[in-house]
Amino acid sequence: MKVILRRFTSIIFLFLFVTGISCTNYQFEQYFLPEAEKDVIGECDLLDISYDSTISQILQQNCTACHNNNSAAAGYNYEDYDLALLSVRDGSLLGTIDNESGFSPMPPGNTLDSCSIEKIRTWIVNLDQDSIPVDTIPDIEIVSNCDPDTVYFQNTILPLVVSSCATTGCHDQDSHKDGIILTDYSSILRTGKIKPGDPGDSEFFESLTDDDDDLMPPPPNQPLTDDQILLINQWILQGAQDNACNDGCDTTNVTFAETIWPVMQKYCTGCHSTASPGGGITISSYGDLVTLAGNGSLMGSVRFESGYSNMPTNQQLSECNINLLQKWINDGFTE
Repeated sequence: MKVILRRFTSIIFLFLFVTGISCTNYQFEQYFLPEAEKDVIGECDLLDISYDSTISQILQQNCTACHNNNSAAAGYNYEDYDLALLSVRDGSLLGTIDNESGFSPMPPGNTLDSCSIEKIRTWIVNLDQDSIPVDTIPDIEIVSNCDPDTVYFQNTILPLVVSSCATTGCHDQDSHKDGIILTDYSSILRTGKIKPGDPGDSEFFESLTDDDDDLMPPPPNQPLTDDQILLINQWILQGAQDNACNDGCDTTNVTFAETIWPVMQKYCTGCHSTASPGGGITISSYGDLVTLAGNGSLMGSVRFESGYSNMPTNQQLSECNINLLQKWINDGFTE
């Protein structure tokens, strides 16, 4: 019995001795090693992090399948160093991989390991912020050939009608409520019973200004503004033509108030108002759009990319408008 007790005591002593050494070494490393050397404690080496040797490999393994030269999902490309830096400037790279509020978790369904996240975080912290490019879309100004006194169907009327009226459950191709389809020129003229040159004898126009239950869009949807109704009135007076023009593309000074919000009002707010947030998405303010831009869903939707709902549903934005949105994001969401 004494022999067994002595052996048990020896085992306990040996265990305490080894544990004590381990704790002592851990405390030594934590309190006496230089700060730089602490970064190599454990399995995650945070020393000498660079884009070429470390970050590019992480991005290639986890991100470039969707964010590459041929398919830059949500407008982000991680095959190029300068383009990758754009997602650092707007916070989306770290926001998406670290599952921060307001960002869509990336990679989808396969979260990065904590070491890879810390390597990317360390790389970003050590970057010279002044070296990060602001954008990759050149400042250009294409002169408009639009007549300021003419209302153009393709440029103004169609996106306005589609956004406000050709929605699910109302007057899109599938719903065609009351037999009215407002998704294209011929359908708008035919089912909206528009009489070119005479707004007062055009049923569609009359529904926009009706005082009773026939008012369109119906509550709780936002009614068209007086300016929007005036545009439709002028278009019908001018012959309700299927006309279009090149309205230019000025990317030299892109701001939310002067550039982006007019695009949203024309193409998006009819379906995504506070009263009627299509898909649960509201676009009624600067903050709403910054959130959508930050999590990648804005550019993913307007570019009609896989994994996102195409927006606008019936008419993709022009290349100019998409570039304006991307430049606004790249420039840091200028108000």
